[in-house]
Amino acid sequence: MHKPPSLSVRPGIPPVLACALCLWASCAATFSLARECAGEAVLVVGVVSLVATIAAAILLWKRRTALAWCALLGLCAGVVCGCAGAVDLQAAQRLASCEPAARMRFEAVEDSSEGLYGMQCVARTRLEDGRTVEARLRFDDRGQPVRYGDVFQAEASLAAPAGKAAEYCWQRGIAATGTVRNVEVVERHDLFGALLAVRAQAIDALGAQGGERAAVLQALVCGARSGLDGTDVYEAFKVAGLAHVIAVSGAHLVIICALVGAVLRAARAPRAFSVGMQMVLILCYLVLSAAPVSAVRAAVMTVAGMTSFFAGRRPSSLNALAVCIIAIVATSAPAALSVSFALSALSTLGIVLFAGLAATWIGRLARLPRFAAEALALTAASSIMAQPLSSALFSQVSLVAPLANILTAPLFPLACAGGLVASLVAVFAPYLGMPLVGATGFVADALCAVVRFCAEMPFASIPVAVPLAAAMVCTVVGSVGLWLWWPKPRLLLAGGLAAAAVATALGVAFVVPGFAGDKIVMLNVGQGDAFLVRSQGAAVLVDTGNQDRLLREALARHGAYRLDAVVVTHGDDDHCGSLSSLKGTVQVGRVLLAQDALTCPCDACASLRRSAEALVGKDRVEGLAVGAGLRAGVFNLSVIWPEAFAEEGGNADSVCLLARADADGDGAPDMSALFTGDAEHAELAEMVAQGKVGRVDILKVGHHGSKNALTPELAAVLSPRVALVSVGAGNRYGHPADKTIQELAAVGARIERTDEAGDVSCELRAEGIVVR
Repeated sequence: MHKPPSLSVRPGIPPVLACALCLWASCAATFSLARECAGEAVLVVGVVSLVATIAAAILLWKRRTALAWCALLGLCAGVVCGCAGAVDLQAAQRLASCEPAARMRFEAVEDSSEGLYGMQCVARTRLEDGRTVEARLRFDDRGQPVRYGDVFQAEASLAAPAGKAAEYCWQRGIAATGTVRNVEVVERHDLFGALLAVRAQAIDALGAQGGERAAVLQALVCGARSGLDGTDVYEAFKVAGLAHVIAVSGAHLVIICALVGAVLRAARAPRAFSVGMQMVLILCYLVLSAAPVSAVRAAVMTVAGMTSFFAGRRPSSLNALAVCIIAIVATSAPAALSVSFALSALSTLGIVLFAGLAATWIGRLARLPRFAAEALALTAASSIMAQPLSSALFSQVSLVAPLANILTAPLFPLACAGGLVASLVAVFAPYLGMPLVGATGFVADALCAVVRFCAEMPFASIPVAVPLAAAMVCTVVGSVGLWLWWPKPRLLLAGGLAAAAVATALGVAFVVPGFAGDKIVMLNVGQGDAFLVRSQGAAVLVDTGNQDRLLREALARHGAYRLDAVVVTHGDDDHCGSLSSLKGTVQVGRVLLAQDALTCPCDACASLRRSAEALVGKDRVEGLAVGAGLRAGVFNLSVIWPEAFAEEGGNADSVCLLARADADGDGAPDMSALFTGDAEHAELAEMVAQGKVGRVDILKVGHHGSKNALTPELAAVLSPRVALVSVGAGNRYGHPADKTIQELAAVGARIERTDEAGDVSCELRAEGIVVR
């Protein structure tokens, strides 16, 4: 890869960058902590910090080259910015909570999306006192989805964020939540409306092809993700470590521009022409995405980072990047907590700092085509600082990312740049543009095929559970350590690191599970069910919940990277919604469903079958009839319900498993546990009447502890020593019911709930069942 010689030399850290990073960190910490503080206290801290900032600036003026004084100035200024932002947002939330219900005018600041409770979006509105605030809206009636920039009127009732939404809204700078109804979209006639019209036409032109190619191109070209979110192709991009390709981020645009620049250099295009084309590319992206804040930030980061590639002057790039960070954080304190901003800034900073080092190593150790070497170097450099944060946010690490980035290197810029050109032509000259869109669609198909190929490799990615604070410490320590070390490429060192990585991966995947003990673990996956049965290296998962990130984190916490089987009790989303997310992340032997679920025509069972077949293939999806069983080490799990479907796979048809464990190997069970899915007292009474179950040591309480889960008589018959209730904190169903909790307490059961205790492990030991 042709680079100026200076790029292989360790860069100096300019003082302004130290100031920017310290300002960002202190602003993020201050703004986050201020949510729990009174406005007066925040104001006092802000004033004191402002005085300290002025003092630090004076001291810096006398010691202009002192890196430490620049860092101190950034820390003090960050506290000021965080306090100012917190005071302003607290005032906005107070005003929004006093706003009377009325018909209001909104402007969407993002595309609407389907959530658990219907369509929702974030929109900007003006309060009675003239203040403009952002509100998180839920649409009470289903209608035409709104797009970013749409202006609409609706009957609205606003309130200050509360409960689980409060932290999310604070981090986004959202002042209110509310419900809207009778929505009426208002046509725009301003310049921004014209820009939005171009974006809408481009999205429609790309979407005319249908299928996953349309969804991928819409995300790449227009930043429109509504067609992509929740699809299996998006999961494949994440598993392959390519989520940045279809995200609005600085790394996304830097990599596109750098690769397009590489193609133009290979064609011996003049440098001025190359730079001009890259700027045009960025401008086109801003037009077709209608310049949301995230895209503008990404473009600014890209321009700052590009200078190291067309000018070979990293000090200029670092200074420009630092100025961008300072400007963004100083003008918007919530931006310091923005995920897109953090990934953009860290990725771009990693590219500017370490792309030369990565290129030197790759050029010395491997003979690769130029485009492959550049793609791998850019990706490796961007990952050095962004990967820990990405792992904490998405709870997985891709092991095939290097290969995936090499294989997609020629397709990614072609699909993106080609899509930009094709969609713009299609907007203004449809007869010429639509054939170009179709041709770009074939490139998108090839891109998706390569991504799927990588994502379907064994151990393509692994689940991880990394606390956010630990991820940031890892980023700081790792990047500073690498900058200080700046290792020269050596084959022996590379071989040692590779061998250590392989040994660690094999140990984690195959050796560590053997020491996990014999246990049943209730995994904390929110308002859903997921139970892990482990013994002697074997592992069976009973249900998956429906929150992918929580499931991956829970499996990672317990080192479960391989599952012999996944048993799905029934087709409700909170029991099987995350089944497909295991693909490429956890190795699954087979998926087991109720026998009737294999032929049931209802939508829930049909969707469940599709997810199961996509995960393991049709031949490894098996039915479970009453009397069937499976082993997991010392555990023998037998199916005791249902005899046949009575509710087309509903709650009453939940697969119920009676697990018995012979821990000492004497042939007699030492412990028993009953898994009930969402079966309630009517089904349990029938099982008891038929003599299929009696007293048990561990009871997975049915239907998340609903009021119909048990009766006093059933609780007395089962008399569990431990009762496990998998339930989400503050759920809208009121689970678990006080009645059920009282019935369990009356028989002396130890009651453990995920909303209070998180994961709950019941381990078999010589002294009995140890609950942790």
